[in-house]
Amino acid sequence: MTNENTLLDNMVTLVIDGKEVAVPAHSTVLDAARRLGIPIPTLCHYAKLIPVGACRMCLVEVEKMRGLQTACTTEVRPGMVVRTDTPEIRKARAANLEFLLTNHPLDCPVCDKGGECELQDQTFIYGPGKSRFIEEKRHKAKARILGPYVIMDQERCVLCRRCIRFLEEWADDVQLGLFERGRLTYVDTFNGEPLDTPFSGNTVHICPVGALTSRVFRFSARSWELKHTPSVCVNCAVGCNISLHTKYNRLKRIVSREHPDVNDEWLCDRGQFDHRAADGTLRITQPLVRKDGELKPASWEEALARAAEALRDAVGQYGPAGVACVGSAQHSNEANYLLQRLARGALGTNQIDMAAEVPARARLLPTTRKLEQSDLVLIAGLDLLDAAPLLELFARHAGVMGCTRFIIVGTERSHLARFGRWLQCRPGTEAAVINGLVRAILQSGRARAAAGLEQLQAWMEPYTPAAVMHAAGVPEGELLEAAEALAQAQRPTILYGGARAGDAVLRGALGNLALICGAEGPALVPAQANAIGALDMGVSPAFLPGFQPYTDTRALDRYQQFWGRRVPAEAGQGLRAWRGQKLPAALVLGEVPAGLRADFLAVITSWKAEVPADVDVVLPACAFTEADGSFTNLTGRVQWARAALRPMGESRPAWWILTQLGARLGEAGRWNFSSAEEVFAEIARCVPGYEGLSYGVLGEAGALRKLEPERLTVYEAHVSLAG
Repeated sequence: MTNENTLLDNMVTLVIDGKEVAVPAHSTVLDAARRLGIPIPTLCHYAKLIPVGACRMCLVEVEKMRGLQTACTTEVRPGMVVRTDTPEIRKARAANLEFLLTNHPLDCPVCDKGGECELQDQTFIYGPGKSRFIEEKRHKAKARILGPYVIMDQERCVLCRRCIRFLEEWADDVQLGLFERGRLTYVDTFNGEPLDTPFSGNTVHICPVGALTSRVFRFSARSWELKHTPSVCVNCAVGCNISLHTKYNRLKRIVSREHPDVNDEWLCDRGQFDHRAADGTLRITQPLVRKDGELKPASWEEALARAAEALRDAVGQYGPAGVACVGSAQHSNEANYLLQRLARGALGTNQIDMAAEVPARARLLPTTRKLEQSDLVLIAGLDLLDAAPLLELFARHAGVMGCTRFIIVGTERSHLARFGRWLQCRPGTEAAVINGLVRAILQSGRARAAAGLEQLQAWMEPYTPAAVMHAAGVPEGELLEAAEALAQAQRPTILYGGARAGDAVLRGALGNLALICGAEGPALVPAQANAIGALDMGVSPAFLPGFQPYTDTRALDRYQQFWGRRVPAEAGQGLRAWRGQKLPAALVLGEVPAGLRADFLAVITSWKAEVPADVDVVLPACAFTEADGSFTNLTGRVQWARAALRPMGESRPAWWILTQLGARLGEAGRWNFSSAEEVFAEIARCVPGYEGLSYGVLGEAGALRKLEPERLTVYEAHVSLAG
């Protein structure tokens, strides 16, 4: 009841166009009008940017205030009376548009923004019927290349400053500015330097007119000709929501879909402009079989039969240890699930692994917006911009807004260090630095209560500031200042991952730090799109799907019932063991890991670059743009990526390829999948954490899988201090 009263106390009631509305205090008149569904035009305003009131299109009348007021910057007051549609307002809006159009090139028929242009829409609704100006239009730079992905047409610019404000407030890359004055004002980069921010595509996204356009999409289609297919980006583990825009079975552009718990409405340039999937020169488009020492085109029947025969012979001659199956953190849950089912059910082996080293039951971020909700974030041994660019964007925004401070522990300076401190250490000594922080906090007496603190204090005794400085190179004063900041933090978050995701000692040290700081636990940021999902599906020699151990006889019986096959109860070997030997046969989904050698090698891949010289059979898989599938992102959110294009050449979905292989390995009566949706239905029935999910449940927003993370306990985390 107290919360309800507090909420009511913070509400402000006002009247707009005769309608009463209550909105939270500090809202603007524009917010209140939109709550009522009353349209107020804007050009400079953008919901995710700080209002500036520059375009003057949102002018309204407010009783007892002189002149017209900008709705986007005027804060509501109790009893305020607002009018949004009067002769004076209509005259002001028409005048603003008339002045904007005096020098606007009016090249809508060739402008990429045609059909999506806010100036075009507002001119139709609020603008004058014709211009009174007959003078020649002012000319500025056209088709100026700002960077690798963005082109600027200065004549079309309405000086809303959205692009500049996004780079200042979100990307923290101040690369665009206003130059000259008055009628000569234009937007450009400083000193003609290229616009090389990793988030430049968002300036195109939020530009209200055709001033900033995409070099990838430019002049390739009209907006109304495009078919929109909701999907998920697979360039990293954030799993940004995207829309694939296609025409005549060709990918024309990738744009963001808004999802507040994933990517908000932003994309990195890698996700927005990566059209490799549509590039036939990079793709494998037909099955290949080695004949007379050379890879030659073959039919699907020949390639599948050859692969199945070799795998069957290897098991027959060498037993289950004679074959290895390698999953992929870049492929869908459906493909990885079927691969491990083929290994365990059809081939009778637990020899299955993947190149991505991801700890089982790792703690995950509850939402990608967690960094903005934290007052302090520690990032250890992780290049956040490389591993998860959108997390970096949210972190930069939090830093710019003054919400969050950062402690970076690593060898390379991060952009985020400017919002806190960088504990620069020698390669491989991050765990020693973390142990030093743990010891300093324990010594200060401000550690949060947790079981095993006395034992932890004994373990951490050697990691004095002097010893850590000797081993890692971090000055004693900087270490102690960072420890003080961690001890004071009220909402700390700890991140690790990327190439160091498999470092058990670093993970244990960070777990100790989380325990004594009150953090929920060190959150994993994997480098690959579906590293979490592939592990959930059981692509590991150490456990069954859902992290069920081989010692769990009920789990073994359950899968035997599901699959109609005896499931081997002995753990298999993994990539580390395979790299020291030459296997009789191997089946690889995606890229072949370095050091993996086999007498017979079959690869399921989309890319020519992933085909090694010694491969025997290549089975061409569809790219993510051509096949339905689900991916589990770094928060545990399962999302559905829909097919937008027909398969290129003779390529087929990876789940189909594995189904056909299974049929030729004796699973024909047990594998009755005719779609990716049917494969996911089986996943939902038998993989713990995915119960009750379906493509219908996932929809366009996805759903969180439910798997309990590993419980935090004190960990010795011993590392050498030899220096």
